[in-house]
Amino acid sequence: METLILWVLVLVFGGLFAWQVATRVRLIRRAPGRLGVADAGAAAGRLLREVVFQSKVIAERPLVGLAHALVFWGFVAFAGYTSTEFLAGLGLVDLTGTAAFRFYSLALVPFAIAVLAGILVLLVRRVVFRPEALGKLSGESVVIGLFIAALMVTFLLDFRLAGESLGGRVNWWVHALVILVFLVLIPGSKHFHLLLSPITIALESPVLGEVRNLDFEKEEIGYETVAHLERKMVLDAFTCVECGRCQMNCPAYRTGKLLNPKKLILDNEDALLAGKLDAPLKSIYDENVLWQCTTCGACEAQCPVGIEHLPLIINARRGLVSNGEAPDALGAMYNNLERRGNIWGLPQDQRQKFVAASGLETFDASRHEYLMWLGCAGSYDADFQKSLRSLFDLLRRLEVTFGVLEKERCTGDPAKRTGNEYVYQELANANIEEFRAAGVRKILTSCPHCVKTLGPDYRLLGFEAEVVHSSVLLSRTLPGQLPASDTVVLHDPCYLARYAGHVDEPRDLLRRVGATVREPVRNRHNPFCCGAGGGLLFEEREEGQRISQTRFEQLQATGAPTIVTACPFCSIMLKGAQASSNATTQVVDITSYVDGRLKSTS
Repeated sequence: METLILWVLVLVFGGLFAWQVATRVRLIRRAPGRLGVADAGAAAGRLLREVVFQSKVIAERPLVGLAHALVFWGFVAFAGYTSTEFLAGLGLVDLTGTAAFRFYSLALVPFAIAVLAGILVLLVRRVVFRPEALGKLSGESVVIGLFIAALMVTFLLDFRLAGESLGGRVNWWVHALVILVFLVLIPGSKHFHLLLSPITIALESPVLGEVRNLDFEKEEIGYETVAHLERKMVLDAFTCVECGRCQMNCPAYRTGKLLNPKKLILDNEDALLAGKLDAPLKSIYDENVLWQCTTCGACEAQCPVGIEHLPLIINARRGLVSNGEAPDALGAMYNNLERRGNIWGLPQDQRQKFVAASGLETFDASRHEYLMWLGCAGSYDADFQKSLRSLFDLLRRLEVTFGVLEKERCTGDPAKRTGNEYVYQELANANIEEFRAAGVRKILTSCPHCVKTLGPDYRLLGFEAEVVHSSVLLSRTLPGQLPASDTVVLHDPCYLARYAGHVDEPRDLLRRVGATVREPVRNRHNPFCCGAGGGLLFEEREEGQRISQTRFEQLQATGAPTIVTACPFCSIMLKGAQASSNATTQVVDITSYVDGRLKSTS
């Protein structure tokens, strides 16, 4: 009789589970695009680190992360036990009486205790302390936590109760029913990530913030409606664990703006399950939030389950741009890029005057190792040109050969990040054609945004070159070691640190010229954005505090008299914040600082 009852329950609860999963699978399959692993080796490495060893989960919050890891490892360990018990209960295969199963059961005891400890920590955190990132208390999460605890308790009680006694049978059935109910709850809760996160992590692009180029021959325009969300985006929507790490690391959210990356993902999930496939995305979430993203990449970098927020945001921006719904300030910037090839719309002769005054040679592949890429800031911003002159002096002293293009247009980065794919590809393809004609193999630039665009982004268009940031090259080539005699705080640019991974080289360079480097609250691979990326250099939304002001205050709080950065746009934003604060703290580009230190001691 018990066998029959169990069969009925398994079929009913298993059927409900399968129906829920099938609903989500259908939505994933009907979405456009393809799912594929870009790099099998990199994917395997991520699965090992982030799934098996739970590296991201533990790194951010060690205690809570370890508790989560214990629960995960416990689930994996108990999978065989649960399967064996159910197979026996269904009358299919009974291995419960074997010596191997008894040994296996005993080996699970420490796992059960560890899971109980982990669940206790997570429940106390969720119910008692309740961090902001978790949002409102979810009764479902508490119930599931209690279910997991019940599973461990019934497992441990099984060692004290005779299997065929009344207490033993009741305990067994409680254990089985909890598992079956939990199975039904999984697809409709954040715990669906137990099944999906290995997939999303494997499918995650190995390049942070990588966004597929639009194919204009296929008349692609980005995301306008829910139906336009590609398969990986739909899969991401069902995988979110709702931990809030993306939210709490987002500079827009942290400064009081409307953008909440977690909410974007959950809003997509709600719309998909509600069947709102034809709904415009701007009806799902306020379109204003899409223009508050700095594309700093903090959300993606912090996500423990491989969700990619930037392709979602940029593709949604593409949809708005294609309909002429970009903010006015961006429209003016697009016009500048198309007419003059730079974000400010300044005439090329201004750049040519700077090139001539600096004694720069036109690039010749037979004589120059590097093409020096000036960028929009280097070509037209008088303040940043001072830093470039310092760089030129240092390179000549180090006998590094370099030349520049006669004419230079923007890489297209501002257009790409803000969703104007057409302008981006026009600029990028023109630049690539010129690079190939000139035989460019190595590019040197002081702009981290240019490092990202000329490197990984242009690679998607078929152009491959070694792109080096000036601070990285100087750290490799600058000889000597000056005694420590100054104190600075280093602001890590998002596109240099988080995107390109260069955090040690700028610090090594500063120490080499006698600077003691202090660290702000957000630094190295997880810096707090200056606020310039993603089009916010031209227009930052009014809600909350300016991102640049928040970052300036974080840097100023270290007590260092000088803020050093390695990005022209970070310099612009932080100097603006410094001016508005009337602070005595100075903001200096790293190259200017290094050159000044060397000259002061020579």
